[in-house]
Amino acid sequence: MINLVLHFLGLAAAVYLVARLLPGVRLKSFKTALVVSAVYAAVNFALKFVVFKVLFFISYPLLVLSLGVFALLVNTAGLMITDRLIADFELRDGLTAFIAALLLSVSNVVLGILL
Repeated sequence: MINLVLHFLGLAAAVYLVARLLPGVRLKSFKTALVVSAVYAAVNFALKFVVFKVLFFISYPLLVLSLGVFALLVNTAGLMITDRLIADFELRDGLTAFIAALLLSVSNVVLGILL
């Protein structure tokens, strides 16, 4: 349970850092980063469930053929949906969302290794 809380806080910190590093990402405060990380996690869970569990026969060949880029595109879609759901979080364009999703994915892997 403590690992889950630490992972959540780490993801919120990563969202905050990504917003500070990328000029196309606007975030009101760290409190907003906490909300974004919760919504992003929920949206990503739902998207990955639908894409990788329900649409198994379509998504796994795409995942293998794209060498994992398809999963990154799913994360980008999740981040763009999160942008639409939260007023204090804004992404300038799709490329910014893709770069932010890439950075958040890398930070998520690092958090998984550390925790």
